[in-house]
Amino acid sequence: MDFSALIMETMFTVSGALLYPVVILLLIFVVWALAAIGQFISEYSGRTRDPRRLRNGCLQTRALIEARSCSEAAETLAAAGSNPLLESFIGDLTAFLGDDRFLIESEKLLQDYELRIAAELERLKILVRTAPMLGLMGTLIPLGPALMGLSAGNVETLASNLVVAFSTTVLGLFAGGIAYAIMLTKRRWYLQDLSDMEYVARMVA
Repeated sequence: MDFSALIMETMFTVSGALLYPVVILLLIFVVWALAAIGQFISEYSGRTRDPRRLRNGCLQTRALIEARSCSEAAETLAAAGSNPLLESFIGDLTAFLGDDRFLIESEKLLQDYELRIAAELERLKILVRTAPMLGLMGTLIPLGPALMGLSAGNVETLASNLVVAFSTTVLGLFAGGIAYAIMLTKRRWYLQDLSDMEYVARMVA
């Protein structure tokens, strides 16, 4: 066996060995995508937005801060939250009401929540980009054995490898498509949440 044939044989062996890890990862990604659907539905059911209540709560909070009633201001502001993420931010923000360092602390808190949101979206972005790539790998890897089976007249080998190839494509696109749709929707939600957080921080500053 010459050197070029050895290289080709090694490449074929390595690529063939990657098939099962790729299939396993694709199945994991499908489960991940289904779990993301459940989490998305749960988050959607808990989301409500009432801009008027938020504005009135901020105005009342500001008036109470000026009246040096910080504890009552904290309760009023906490009641103005309209979804879990905003309520969490307001809960953290109320610890600094009436504090001289409020502007600095509120800015730091906003940055922390931006990073928290970015981390949530990055997990979905990994699924969006990686699942179709693995689907493509799962499509291409069985094509070599399928073509070899075709050249040898082995229709059964050809058919079984083509089934694997098409199935992995479907799984990759399924997981990636679900993650992409969820990511776009959540990005819009979180941009609105960040806008509301900035509004609250500025209104009560």
